[in-house]
Amino acid sequence: TTGFVPRALRKGGDVAEDEMDEKVFKRRIMALLNIITPDNYDAVSDDLIEWGNKSVKETDGRILRKLVQLLVEKTADERTWMKMYANLFLKLISKISNDVQDHSERSKSGGYLSGGSLVRKYLLQKCQEDFERGWKVDMPEAKQSEEFYDALAIKRRGLGLVELIGELYLLDVLTAHIIMSSLRRMLTNIETPEKEVLESMMKLLSTVGKKLDTLEHKTEVNLYFERIKSMTTNENLSSRIRLLLMNTIELRKRRWEVRHAEEAPKSIAQLHQDMEREKLAKQARSSSGRRNESNEHR
Repeated sequence: TTGFVPRALRKGGDVAEDEMDEKVFKRRIMALLNIITPDNYDAVSDDLIEWGNKSVKETDGRILRKLVQLLVEKTADERTWMKMYANLFLKLISKISNDVQDHSERSKSGGYLSGGSLVRKYLLQKCQEDFERGWKVDMPEAKQSEEFYDALAIKRRGLGLVELIGELYLLDVLTAHIIMSSLRRMLTNIETPEKEVLESMMKLLSTVGKKLDTLEHKTEVNLYFERIKSMTTNENLSSRIRLLLMNTIELRKRRWEVRHAEEAPKSIAQLHQDMEREKLAKQARSSSGRRNESNEHR
């Protein structure tokens, strides 16, 4: 584990915190989410799962639900390590104890939802709730204002949520039906669509296209692209959005192969390895240069 211990529970502390108090478990979970990186992923994710499993003491899954909600919000706000967070959801689903139950949620068989199934339920509820709320925002003209940066943050989180939904589909956490429903909704209005909706639709397609665009879903995906193509000549849209739509059409023609694939962010250990390799390569080049110099003087 990470060894994180709140001040009140350290040796000599005169106040004992109640872990079942929402203020306490929310703060403790956020403390872990704020320090997780690819380098400490195993330890911190284990600690987060330990917090989720504290819901065995409850019948309403309060702690686990809050953990899932906070993790969705953190992921949407910090897209740099999107794949790491998506894998963390997968780990939660596989590691949360089946003794964790929510008596307000029933399974198809009539029993209480528990364990990984309960994590999926909370995850779907949170994603659906945030998706339906939307993230349309009017960008202030003053680009250095607090309002401008707040608007940018809302837009960033919206795109982050859509990317998370796509990554969860790639890991089979969410189904193709959910992705199709989301795309269908985003492509309903093709006459006067909101740019935020179109940007989100294109982000989702670029994330899931390679897996989704198969024989099974070809008919519906073709329909989506007929709508996208019609919007490339829609003068209600900005030239930037129309260009992005054309790029999405081209991406499909290339079988969803991105020309310049984005590299995943490197961990600190990987950065140290790169620096060490560069140092050794520099030493080798220097040594080779000295040998060549010596040979020329002979």
